[in-house]
Amino acid sequence: MARTIIVASFAAIMLMCFAVQKVEADEIILNNGNHLIGTITALSGEYFTLTSDYAEPIKIKKGSISKIFTENPVELHLASGEIIKGKIRTGDDGRIIVEEGNGRITSGIDLKSVTAVNPPPSEKWHGNVNLSGNLQTGNTDRSGLSFGADAMRRGDQDRFSMRFLYNIANENHTMTTRNIFGALQYDYFFTKKFYGYLAVELLNDTFKNLDLRAVVGPGAGYQVWDDPIKALSLEAGIAYFSENYKVQEDKSWLTIRLAANYRYKLTDWLVFTDRLVLYPSLKSMSDFSLRNEAALLTAIGSGWSMKLADILDYSNNPPAGTKSTDSLLTIGLQYGF
Repeated sequence: MARTIIVASFAAIMLMCFAVQKVEADEIILNNGNHLIGTITALSGEYFTLTSDYAEPIKIKKGSISKIFTENPVELHLASGEIIKGKIRTGDDGRIIVEEGNGRITSGIDLKSVTAVNPPPSEKWHGNVNLSGNLQTGNTDRSGLSFGADAMRRGDQDRFSMRFLYNIANENHTMTTRNIFGALQYDYFFTKKFYGYLAVELLNDTFKNLDLRAVVGPGAGYQVWDDPIKALSLEAGIAYFSENYKVQEDKSWLTIRLAANYRYKLTDWLVFTDRLVLYPSLKSMSDFSLRNEAALLTAIGSGWSMKLADILDYSNNPPAGTKSTDSLLTIGLQYGF
């Protein structure tokens, strides 16, 4: 009986030890030799997130990591646009090795080239709404208000985006500015970088006597970068450009469309963005229009940011009685979702 109890106890202890050994956990070894155990749940910017049952989630700077191991497969997004899924470990040369399963192994990955780990599902809308204004009193009474919204949905092979901007201003109790701008674009990715697009841009401007400017056309684009730190896309295509005026003869023509969309995260709390669209006429390259939207965003927490923006609208052949350049500088609040 005693022997049976001893054997049973020994077996129970062995089972407990085996169970402890089989607890799945990821491991990060820092440059200073410290070992961190938990589950790697994300990589955002330069920081990995490690969660555990014994502490709050820990953010670990990518550059401070010497070695990394995962027990469960993770999804790695690389700066090249490639996506790899599998268990990861650090090789003898300090580079990442991914065990993808079925005997497949990808090796030689630099940790610096990893831009995201287990990112949230991309098939969701995200974007922002913003409200800006200005007020001046004294010798001149001037006030202005701008409202805008951006939204985007990115899938595995396509991307849909829309933008809206409304501006109004008064000076000495007389309206001096009122315009509405809207844009829609659909992108289909043939590869991780190369895509085709169809874009529509609309503008109504009361003080340019412009009932409607419509620009519609297809083209191709190349996504140079797209990660949490930076993004850059370049586009070129053909577009139908038409302008309907209140008192002048309407005009329409074919044009080239050249565009660039840029974003760069300068610090954890400061982001610069710029959208440039150029329309040179097919008849004469010196006859062109452009629109540039530049902004500087300062994060203030909980999705809110201060936004300083400048919108430049230029035409070298404006309607009679109007100037070539319109520039609007605004400061206000933006909420991201």
